[in-house]
Amino acid sequence: MEEDIIRVLYLDDEEPNLFSFKAAFRRDFEVHTCDEPHKAVRMLEDHEFHVVLSDQRMPRISGVEFFELIMPDHPDISRVLVTGYADTDAVVDAINKGQVYRFVSKPWNEEELRSVIKAAYALNRARVNSARQGHQVLSALDDFAAEAGRLQGMAQATGDGLAHSLASDLRQLEEGIRAERTRYGKWMEAQKGQT
Repeated sequence: MEEDIIRVLYLDDEEPNLFSFKAAFRRDFEVHTCDEPHKAVRMLEDHEFHVVLSDQRMPRISGVEFFELIMPDHPDISRVLVTGYADTDAVVDAINKGQVYRFVSKPWNEEELRSVIKAAYALNRARVNSARQGHQVLSALDDFAAEAGRLQGMAQATGDGLAHSLASDLRQLEEGIRAERTRYGKWMEAQKGQT
């Protein structure tokens, strides 16, 4: 099986950092770079990225704030915070809010960062697969509830006591399935907010 192309976006307000990143990793990954957060948001809308790296210290917005901005629309993207400063508060904030997969110090070690990007890609694929499977479960629960409702209607239409008893059991089954579907849907939404 052919390995997927890992699409990486690196946001940094310093051109030399962008140039160095692209030079170091263009043979390993599909690398896109950007020096403005608003341009990066547009790029995220136009392309599917697996991993996004952002410098923490930028003039208009921090890396953590950028990740907060993109998280609702792109929850499956793995986020890596890059900084040359010992900004412990920002790192703790990013980790506590669940926005950042890893923290990398500048200047980065190429082999280490390559490994981080590959691991971040694996996390992205796991998130996407998990979401896909979750939607399949929700669809199956909807199908089961609809079938229970259909059988309930058929049982009620026959008019005898056993059929009414069966219809009651099927109604309870349908209600239970719909309640489970609601609970599972809420759980999936909560998981999406934590990624």
